[in-house]
Amino acid sequence: MASSVPGVTIVDIAQALGISKTAVSAALHGSGRVSEATRSRVLAQAEAMGYVSNRAAQRLRGGRHGAIGLSVPHDVRELSFYMELAFGAAAAASEAGSDLLLLADTGRGAARRPSTDGVIVVDPTPAAFPCLVERVGPVPVVSVGEYVGPDQDRVSAWIAADHRSLIAEALDALTDEGVVAPALVALPADREPAWAHDVAEGYRAWCAAHGASPLLLRSVLDPSEAELRATMQRAVDARCDGIVWVAQGLVLRALAAQSTEDRAAAPAPRLTMATMAAEPGAPGVTGVDLRAREYGRSAVRLLLGVLDGAVAPGTHEVHDARVIRPA
Repeated sequence: MASSVPGVTIVDIAQALGISKTAVSAALHGSGRVSEATRSRVLAQAEAMGYVSNRAAQRLRGGRHGAIGLSVPHDVRELSFYMELAFGAAAAASEAGSDLLLLADTGRGAARRPSTDGVIVVDPTPAAFPCLVERVGPVPVVSVGEYVGPDQDRVSAWIAADHRSLIAEALDALTDEGVVAPALVALPADREPAWAHDVAEGYRAWCAAHGASPLLLRSVLDPSEAELRATMQRAVDARCDGIVWVAQGLVLRALAAQSTEDRAAAPAPRLTMATMAAEPGAPGVTGVDLRAREYGRSAVRLLLGVLDGAVAPGTHEVHDARVIRPA
């Protein structure tokens, strides 16, 4: 049996196999970016060199906790995208031998500093991010979605879907359905992370390229029935015949409003719809499948790569999201 080598790192394994440390990290963390043959070679070499057992020892010597944190905006945690992302992140962390801690409150004066080796921040905004990094301390931070604002130098790496391309593809799908004047219902300006800003910019660029007059409306995350109908009416009054909802959950409510059988309330204005977060139970609606579980898994793998030294500071990964058209 091969003897263990003290302090084995992914660099040692990479040198032994003659491959890059990035490939070793991807194989060890199950990222799917290496062939099965390479993955098998890496796992066999890691076991032979005692990498797995020594990793725990390295944590103790280096003050590692064996846990990573996940911060999700408090006002959207019940939406299915964020729950699915958290499930994916938890699975990837467990496979790597780490715990996943949900950071329940990131405001100043919150609970004691969490014992984590690094933190994943979902949809960071300039209003919330400085408080978060103050609380978690000097640990690596990976953001889901680009972050631009105070303390942005604290972001070690980030992963995001190409939302400008996705909104353009969704608008093309609406055009194929006969829409000529689509409106966009964006997030509140004070609650808009970078990805939602990219959606709005992509919408404006698409309108300019197609000779359409942009109508950018904003809605709170949980509008009342009256507010939802008023937003739709504003689109109709502006001669729009389609609408793209940025926030998850609103397209289902809009569809229900259009098909209401309540005699006390007239059906909402008829608009062809799309959503930037595909919804189960919304047949016939163009939507973006963000592949939330894989998003969470990829964010964990990226953070583990940062912790192992296999991911260079400032690395940006593009997450593979897809536009789903009506069947």
